[in-house]
This record gives sequence, structure tokens and C-alpha cells, in this order.
Amino acid sequence: MDSGKRTPIKSSNRRTAEVRRSTVLMRRVLLGFKAKLDDELRSHNATAAQMRFLREVKERPGSSGAQMARACYITPQSAQAMMARAVQHGWVVRGKNAENDRVVTARLTPAGERLIAYADAVMDRLEAEVWAGVPAPELRAMNEILERGLLQLENCPPTQHDSGAFGRYNKSRKIQDSKVPCQ
Repeated sequence: MDSGKRTPIKSSNRRTAEVRRSTVLMRRVLLGFKAKLDDELRSHNATAAQMRFLREVKERPGSSGAQMARACYITPQSAQAMMARAVQHGWVVRGKNAENDRVVTARLTPAGERLIAYADAVMDRLEAEVWAGVPAPELRAMNEILERGLLQLENCPPTQHDSGAFGRYNKSRKIQDSKVPCQ
């Protein structure tokens, strides 16, 4: 039975609720976007993760599998599987490193370049759809807020709970003091 009286909500509880809501909304946007991108790429036998891998091959031709894994925040085993699939589909060709014959490198084929161009067009269209009606100043403000959150993540030392790609990323780089304290 509700007496109609409401207890005041502390501002720290409201902030915590808004932080959680922001995190959930960011995750939903990213997962929804990835799902739509994967749907569009399916007709080309590709996924968003494979496109990330191919983009790294394009931007860093001659990189080793280990370098690709680090750049894509995946395990070396996953990078090897992505590489094998990319070779199988004709998106990538493998070669040997000029300095170390045991290191296998990769570069894009024309088919890989065409797939990236297709994916870029899909990304442009999806981004336009997702952010239609949102004025540029609001997008800029959102980006500034997200950049501040990323700065917080990068400047906070890893905890025992850190895992996955971000935990490996944090532990592999020097954490420097910053004006932004960890909270």
C-alpha cells in the first residue's frame, strides 16, 4: 500500500543510476550496430570482426599474426583462424617476413580491398541511420564525454577483475599519472 510519500533519492544514487543507464545504452547501441553490420556483411561471407581484421591488414601490411592479434584485441589463435578464413576467401595473401623467415605476414588482395569498400559504404549508411536527426553539436558533446570516459579507463591501473582484451591492453602499457583521477 502506497502512502503517497516518497523518500528523497540521494543525488549519488541518481548519478549511479544514470551511469549504469549510460553504460547499458552504449552497449545496446554497439551491439545493435554490430548485429546490423553483421547482417549486411553475411551476403559477402564476412563479419564485423573479420572486417576489423582486414582493416588492420590494410593499415599494417606485412604485420605478423601476433601483431594482428594485439591490434584487434583477440587471441593469437583467433587471429590465426581469421587469417585462414581470409586466405580461403581470397581476401588476403600470406608471405614471409624479409627479416625473419619464420614470421608469416599478410597483405590484402583486390578482393579484400573491394570487401572493405563495401563494408565502408554499409558503415556510412548505418551510421547515418543511427544518428539521423541528432545535431552535430550533440554528437560532438557525446564524443567529448565518451573520450573522457576512455581517458578514465586508460589512466586507471588494472584491477584483479580486469579481463579480456582491455585488461591485456592496460597491463601491457605503462600507466602514467594524469590530471584525471581514477574513480
